[in-house]
Amino acid sequence: MNKLFILLLSVSMLMVACRSQDMVPAEPPPVPEEEPIPEAEPEPEPTPEAEIRVVEERFTFEREEDEVSQDENTYFVILGSFIERENAENFMVTLRGQNFSPTILLSETGFNRVSVDSYEEEAPARRRIAHIRRNYPEYHDVWLLIRAD
Repeated sequence: MNKLFILLLSVSMLMVACRSQDMVPAEPPPVPEEEPIPEAEPEPEPTPEAEIRVVEERFTFEREEDEVSQDENTYFVILGSFIERENAENFMVTLRGQNFSPTILLSETGFNRVSVDSYEEEAPARRRIAHIRRNYPEYHDVWLLIRAD
């Protein structure tokens, strides 16, 4: 009986040992490494060399003295364009405070274009646009108006 008892005790211990082995959790599965989410790239700042918007249209000068001083010029540097004349005039006040000499051009399309410089040739007009973009980033959308015949 002792042998039987020892045999039963041994078998039960083996069963408990096997069962406890089953109950021990296996190593947790490896957690896949998350790929880093790339940060959104910021919009590139416009550079002075960035493409310049060019529009060709007919216009008249708002003031006779502007026409007299700029009538020979073909290329106009435009900082703003407004349907409402009052908005163009308010913008001119802002520009004067920044040492610009703005002029309103009355476009054939009905817009009040606010020009800050005009030139007989295109190259100096483009250089002025690059200068404005470099020194006045708030006017990065400055563009070139070419007077149509």
